[in-house]
Amino acid sequence: MTTIETLREWMATELKGKVRELGEEDSLLEAGVLDSMAIVKLITFLEERFGVTLTDEEFDPENFETLKAIDGLVERKRSH
Repeated sequence: MTTIETLREWMATELKGKVRELGEEDSLLEAGVLDSMAIVKLITFLEERFGVTLTDEEFDPENFETLKAIDGLVERKRSH
């Protein structure tokens, strides 16, 4: 399962969002899938599921705007 597929599954279950209908570059923020509380839950999920640790600087909304942006963030963290 790819990171994006894992994210879609988690969001559909945990956030009850219609993320499966969104493309990889559609805004999760504009679609209402993610808000500030959902981002906190997402960060916890990313750290537990993918074994990454995010810094304060990475809590930038741009890193959570789209599925592709989140995937890129996870891949950057995993490659370090």
